Amino acid sequence: MSHGCARRDSAKLPVEAALAAHASGPPLVLVVDDEAITARTIEAILQSAGFRTACAPDMAGALERIRIEPPDLILLDIGLPDGSGFDLCRLLQADPASSQAPVLFISAHEELSTKVEGFEAGGVDYLTKPVAGAEVLARVRTHLRLRQAGVRVAELQAERVERLAAAQQNLMPRPSDFPEARFQVSLRQVLAAGGDFYDVVPAGEGIVDYLVADASGHDLAASLWTAALKAVAAEYARPAHLPLEVVGAINSALCRFLPSGAFFTLVYARVNRRNGQLSLVNAGHPPALIVRADGHAATLVRQEGDVVGAFSDAVFGTAELAFQPADRLFLYTDGLVETGGSQEDGIRRLAAACSARRTLPLEKVVPAVVDDVTSEGPAQDDMVLMGVDR
Repeated sequence: MSHGCARRDSAKLPVEAALAAHASGPPLVLVVDDEAITARTIEAILQSAGFRTACAPDMAGALERIRIEPPDLILLDIGLPDGSGFDLCRLLQADPASSQAPVLFISAHEELSTKVEGFEAGGVDYLTKPVAGAEVLARVRTHLRLRQAGVRVAELQAERVERLAAAQQNLMPRPSDFPEARFQVSLRQVLAAGGDFYDVVPAGEGIVDYLVADASGHDLAASLWTAALKAVAAEYARPAHLPLEVVGAINSALCRFLPSGAFFTLVYARVNRRNGQLSLVNAGHPPALIVRADGHAATLVRQEGDVVGAFSDAVFGTAELAFQPADRLFLYTDGLVETGGSQEDGIRRLAAACSARRTLPLEKVVPAVVDDVTSEGPAQDDMVLMGVDR
């Protein structure tokens, strides 16, 4: 048995040239087999059908070849001089650089247990030696078509998510849209489109309403529900309606169309800059945070309240507070305070970070506070932090 293997010129190309060829040329099939005759035979079959090929006689050679240019498909012998093809397959499946390439095992063994082990290792097909040219081509073409179809489906899904994310972003105003609202916001999403949402609605002369909400679940459906949430809030955010009435209207609307088990938590704030009054309504949401101009410790406004969209007779927490010049209000979602410990720990970190930066402009405070609070660990959830100046 020979440990040699035919070498292709493409293996000697620089990495950049190889990657360019991969992107624009025919599919590349990597043959991993220490039997030189078998490898050359398969290469000749594939090349005659217009495929590019590369070859490796062992695990080390295969990994080096994949590093040079990730193949579109791999034909892998089970018995290799430096290890098992099953082990190599598992290794390839765990690496994002190679996990997308279908692996077809080739072996002289016909036992069912061997085939099953190959599929369990991540292989998609199994060819028995001696290989037949027509069968090799048929199976290679089939799995390349399936791979191409899967890639296209993923691309279409990504395009849909990007469009949905863009539409959702357009629903949420930027600070420059309402300079009189005197707010800054940081929105970080785990998915491109998610269930965390905020809105700012001028409700009258010198009166602005602020809403921060979090949908149950973080799939794409949650991002669609936020459009309805905005529509209802915009309809009812008027001086004629108290904040509690606005939240009640949101609840009634969401109860009519949200699927069973779906709901929002939200905090709704109305700032009346003419009389220095702050009205808060809480629907199962983390407490609002107020940093006072007098330098005292930040105040958490803890309120009990039902979520919206789940109960037609929901009861919400309300509070009326003074909001003096140079006071600052912070509204947020639970994703911000659930990294690196309990939610209460996160809220304490948030309060400390907001207080420590009370003298900075709001546009600098909001991103800095998010960085501080999330430094304990990676984000596992969408997060919103909105800051509002008196």
